Amino acid sequence: MSTVVPKPRKAFEDGPADEAQERLPIAGPAEVRRAFVRILADDRGRAVQVLVLYLLAAVFSTALPVLLGQVVDGIGAGWSVARINAVCSVLVGCVAVQFVLSRLGRRAGYRFGERAAAQLRERVVVRVLRLPLDRVERAGRGDLGTRTAADVNTVADLLRDHGPIVATSLIEVVVLYAAMFVIDPLLGLAALVTLVPLMLAARRYLRRASGAFVEQRAALSEAAETLSASGAGSQTVAALALQRRRRDLGYRRGEQVFGTFARVVVLQSEFFMVLLWLNRIQVALVLLVSGLWYFEGGLTVGAAAAAATIAVRISNPTNAVMTHLGEFQQGAAALARIEGVGLVESAPREAVPSGSDLRLDAVTFGYGDGPDVLHGLSLHPRPGERLVVVGPSGAGKSTIARLLAGIDRPRSGAATLGGVAVGDIGVEELRRRVVLVTQEHYVFTATLRDNLVLAAPEAGDATLLEALRRVDAGWALEAGLDVMLGDEHRRLSTAEAQQIALARVVVADPDVVILDEATAGIDPASAGRVETALAAALAGRTVIAIAHQLQAAASADRIAVVEAGRIAEEGSHAELLAAGGVYAGLWHAWRGE
Repeated sequence: MSTVVPKPRKAFEDGPADEAQERLPIAGPAEVRRAFVRILADDRGRAVQVLVLYLLAAVFSTALPVLLGQVVDGIGAGWSVARINAVCSVLVGCVAVQFVLSRLGRRAGYRFGERAAAQLRERVVVRVLRLPLDRVERAGRGDLGTRTAADVNTVADLLRDHGPIVATSLIEVVVLYAAMFVIDPLLGLAALVTLVPLMLAARRYLRRASGAFVEQRAALSEAAETLSASGAGSQTVAALALQRRRRDLGYRRGEQVFGTFARVVVLQSEFFMVLLWLNRIQVALVLLVSGLWYFEGGLTVGAAAAAATIAVRISNPTNAVMTHLGEFQQGAAALARIEGVGLVESAPREAVPSGSDLRLDAVTFGYGDGPDVLHGLSLHPRPGERLVVVGPSGAGKSTIARLLAGIDRPRSGAATLGGVAVGDIGVEELRRRVVLVTQEHYVFTATLRDNLVLAAPEAGDATLLEALRRVDAGWALEAGLDVMLGDEHRRLSTAEAQQIALARVVVADPDVVILDEATAGIDPASAGRVETALAAALAGRTVIAIAHQLQAAASADRIAVVEAGRIAEEGSHAELLAAGGVYAGLWHAWRGE
């Protein structure tokens, strides 16, 4: 079930710190070019429409200096007032048509960009949902978060705003150069003199800036990951007195971001200075050649005026293209990171379990290249049993939940459901049978009904209301299923958001439910009521609860005590208290006895 998500591996407990995590790959230039071609091909009709509109707008725009030059020559040749007025009327008409065509082109370009951006977002979501969960968590929240949010927005801005501006500017530049050659080939050659150094300067800038933009986005990703991990693990940071270490790491990440931004600014400043001088040189050359050519009798005053006007006008679209190269580089770097998500290979998961018998047999597990955190651990929840797993912090309880949910695979031993490896079962099939609920919860900006039916799209209102009643969500019953949730509407407390997550479990109706500190954000009095209501709602199903607050253990069918990655003892609450072992010590410490 996609909305009840696994809890990310704790950055400060069971696994390595965030700075040691493996980032997702980045696509190469060839993959990025194919992605751009695919985006254009997906809506080629509208892309062609945009180009045609901008081309026609550029043609009518270029007619302005040409007609103006004819008027100048006409006055010198003794044109009548009527003829001058007629040409000027055509000139005004060209300006009006150019304005209309430009507006239509911009509108079509914006629609093309919006549609392309929407399709890109959909593809990104599909790719992310196909990623192996353990690979997602090794990458870290910051990396995946910036790829699916900031990077997608950057590419969307390129397609919707910057792309159409560059397209129309390029078309206008080509048409203006062609008009210069029509006026006089010699003037056209004079205008092209600065084109070669301009292309060389742009090529040098792009070559140097490409890596700088990729580094910039990677630095932003690392900074986001560090902030996210520090915030999510704030309690652990405080408990282990890691504030200075995390603060220093945050400062280093900030310095890296600043350094990449400074490098980009330096590169852009150098390039724009070269661009400014080349524009001035081009105008000066055209004016010089047209003046000399006029005095030689090879050019009329009107043609010289038209050429000078075109030379001045060429600089505007040329500058627009060059100043937006940065946005194109940013967009290409962002698209490379987005396409990199699709480069992650995942092993096929096609196994189908026969039954709902979930078990761990002699499993050994460790994160990455780190040491083992579970050592030959076996756990056999019985169908329909309510099993509570307790133990000291860092003993490996959450790791057990991850293995049972199929997020991770053991180094040795077996984690199976219905006789097949949990990690080999298709994700959709697995989530219909096994649901993991953690203290981390996700509420979407949508109605309460929409947030609940994510667990079972076919569920009716009666089912949703009953689920809310079973998790003691009286506030939700009072507000109604049509209430909008989210920061801009009804903001939920931690306890209310957790009730939504628990209600989804009831709606999903799986065979096995794994609760990893699922009521940790609810006050103890309410948590007891919610756990009692949830236990009644899940009667007959296998429930495995990872608990830090031991009130949940007292009513369990069986308790498994984990210590140092091993099952230290098992039994009922009364049996373990009578044994006087690890559980009895934890119980008395929790009760303050």
